Amino acid sequence: MLRSARISACLALTIGCPMAAFAGLEVCNDTEMLQAVAVAYQVGGDKVSEGWWSIKPGTCQTPLARDLTGGPIYLHAKSPDPLPARTGAEFCTSESRFTIVNSDDCIVRGHQIALFHAIPVEAGQVDVSVKLSQLREAEASKELSRDDAVFQSCRPSKEADALVCAFHAGGVRYEAGVGTPAKILAFLNELAPATPLTVRGTITLQDDISATVSLSEADTRPESELDAVYARLQGEWVSVDDPNEHLTISGAERTGTYDGADTGVDYLSIQTDCDEESGAGPYLRAIDSAHGDVYCYAIETLGEDDLSLFYLPRGNLLEYQRVK
Repeated sequence: MLRSARISACLALTIGCPMAAFAGLEVCNDTEMLQAVAVAYQVGGDKVSEGWWSIKPGTCQTPLARDLTGGPIYLHAKSPDPLPARTGAEFCTSESRFTIVNSDDCIVRGHQIALFHAIPVEAGQVDVSVKLSQLREAEASKELSRDDAVFQSCRPSKEADALVCAFHAGGVRYEAGVGTPAKILAFLNELAPATPLTVRGTITLQDDISATVSLSEADTRPESELDAVYARLQGEWVSVDDPNEHLTISGAERTGTYDGADTGVDYLSIQTDCDEESGAGPYLRAIDSAHGDVYCYAIETLGEDDLSLFYLPRGNLLEYQRVK
C-alpha cells in the first residue's frame, strides 16, 4: 500500500508556479513515471526508515514535515525505471507501508534491505527540496582522486585469499576490496600505518564518514608537514590527569580505553583549520565512528614523549604521556 502525503500543485522551480513555504524534506517527481519513495533518518541513537509515499509525475510531496536540524537524511526511490544508489547507506524496507527502527539484521527480522541516497543537510538548514532526476545525476560521477590519503591497515576479507585495505582522506574512512586488483592490495598490505598515499578509483558505496572503493591506482607520496604529525602521534598515550584513560593512535584512527574498557574509535585528520577554528595550528579533527560527532583540538605540543591538546571550543587542556 502506498501512503499519501501533502502534494504540491506543481513542481518546484517551474516558471510561473508559486512556491509554498515548507519545513522538512520535499521530494519532487520530475521524471515521467510514478515513483514510490522511502526516507531514513536518525532519532537519538536509533536509525529509522519509513515508506512508502507515492509521487505522481509533476508533483511534490513532503515525507518529513519538520525541520532537518537533527542530522543526515536518506532517500530511496523505486519505479519501473529505478534510480539506483551506488553511494549512501543501507536501511531496512518492506514491500508494504512500514516504519522500521534500526537497520541491523534486516533479513533475519523479516524485512528487505535497500541502499538509500544520502541527502546533504547543512548546519542550521531546516528544509531541503530534492528532484528525483538529481539522484540519477548525482550517481553518474563517483570517481575518487585523493592526493592526501593516509594508509590505515589491511585485513583478510570473507573471501578466501583476499584482502580489504583501509585508508583515510578528507575525514572519510575508505575500504578497498572487491574490484581492486590483487597487486594493489598486496602493495598496500606491506605499508605501515600512517604512510602517505595517492589513490585513484571509483566509489561504490558511501555514507557521511565511510566508503567502499574499487581502486585503480595507489602509490606512496612524499611526506608533508601534516603527514609528519600523523607519524609522531603513532603509539599509546596515557592521560596525565587520569592514568585510567589511554589513547592508542594507529594510522588515522584513535582508540580510547578507560580502566581497560573500550570507549570508542575516532577517525582523525590533521588540518590547518578545524570547522570554524583557524590560525595557530595544526589542528586534530576527530570524528566519532559510531555517531559521527566531530571534535576539534589544537595541538599545543607534540614531543617525543608528551602530547598536549587544546579542546575547542571549551578550552580544556588535555595532557598525555607516551606509554613506553
